[in-house]
Order: sequence, then C-alpha cells, then structure tokens
Amino acid sequence: MKYLKIVSVTCYGVNSTATYPGAIWDGDTGDRDSDLGILRAPNARDWGRVVNEIAALQRSLQGYDPNRSIDNHGTVASVTGLSVREYGNGAAHKTILTLDEVEVSTLDGTTPATHAAWGTKNLYTFPEGHVLILASHQVYPVGGLEARDGGGAGIKDTAELEIGVGSVARGDAGNFDLHTVTTNDDIVPLHVAAALTGGASTAIESSPAAAASFIDGSASAVVAKLNVCSATDGTDHGPLPDVLKVSGTITIVWTIQGND
Repeated sequence: MKYLKIVSVTCYGVNSTATYPGAIWDGDTGDRDSDLGILRAPNARDWGRVVNEIAALQRSLQGYDPNRSIDNHGTVASVTGLSVREYGNGAAHKTILTLDEVEVSTLDGTTPATHAAWGTKNLYTFPEGHVLILASHQVYPVGGLEARDGGGAGIKDTAELEIGVGSVARGDAGNFDLHTVTTNDDIVPLHVAAALTGGASTAIESSPAAAASFIDGSASAVVAKLNVCSATDGTDHGPLPDVLKVSGTITIVWTIQGND
C-alpha cells in the first residue's frame, strides 16, 4: 500500500482584504495560490478579493491611500451646496470643489471709510503636513456671485468685490485689498473687483495661480477658506450684515511634502 506524504502546506490570506496600494496584489486569495496556476472557476473568496482590490485601485485614483495619512486626500467641510471630487495618487492630488449657492456671511468694516466689508467660509482641510500648492484656479459663471439681500443696507447692488482662497480667514482689517494679508489668498489668488449689477455678477469671474506656493501645516492641518472683501467699503456695503451666495468651481492641485 502506498501512502501520500504531505511535504508542505501553504497558507493564503484568510479573508478578502485588499493589499493595494500598500502592496501589489499577486492574485492570491483565501483559496487560491496564483503560483500553482489553478484553473478552476473562481469561488466567493476569489470574487471578494477581486472586488476589493478593484475598489482599492479606484480609491487610489481619487487620491486615497489608507496606509499613509500624508498621502491621503483632505476633508471637505460640511457646508450646504459644497461638494468635492478627488483625483490623483499618493504623490499628487487634484481637488475640485463645486459650490452651488454656498453662503458667505458678510459684515461691514468697523470703520467703513478705512475698513473693508468682509466674509469668510471654511471649504476644505488638507492632511496635516507641509502643503505644496502646485496649481490652482477659481471660476464663477455669470450670476455666480449674488447678494442675498442687496439694496443699500447690506451688499450694494453695484458692489465690487475681491474673492480668493487662503489659509487664514479674512477679518476686519484696515484695507480694501484681500492680498494685503497674503495668507488670505495663498491657495487660490484673489480675483480683483468682481463687479455686481443688480446685486449679481454679470460676467464670468476667474483667476488662476501664476506660481506654486508652500504652506506649513505641520503643527496643525491647513484649512482652505473662501475669503471675500469689498474693494471700496463706503460704496460696496452698507451697515447691515448680508450674505454673498457663491456658485462656481475651485480647483487645487497639491501634494504633501512630508510632516514633522
């Protein structure tokens, strides 16, 4: 009588957890060793692994890496009318923020003759680390900037506004230039003097970044803030609070260089 002798036992993964992007999947599953060239039809474990590996690849194409926090995409703020699409990989990310009547509250300056009206809204939080903004752009279609109340008490019907995205919130300041404090528009450069007619913009308003910029978010994560100020407060905003409704697209191409 002949006996079969087991000379080795190979243990495969016992579940369908994806290894990508931490490692490249070699085809092994809980029931299959790809090196043995098994030709039988896939079973539930095989299909589960395939589905999860494809899902991991798709998340990676959107800039998500579960294995390294600094390679992940950021987090969009919970704001009515704000949505995000992420593209890229662990090296570079492209974040597209879509605004659909996102409301930015505005206030008159404390001294209207010297202090601009202003408003700010958190949009997006980057992963903690040294952020390099590779490129950025903002565009607002006709009617994309609109005063909620308008008239003479709040945002004037013929107001001229500056709008940009920065790492520091605009506040009450003695100037009529969003770029005076450079961190007010260090993520997406300001668009100068978006003119309203009848309380709404009548032209496409846009601005691209001319150069890359660096922001240190190693101590605390950088938050992208939509900042607005009036070009000449005395004629652009009245004494009462108002709301600027913003519709358009903000695109940011960025990477995390590392973290402390």
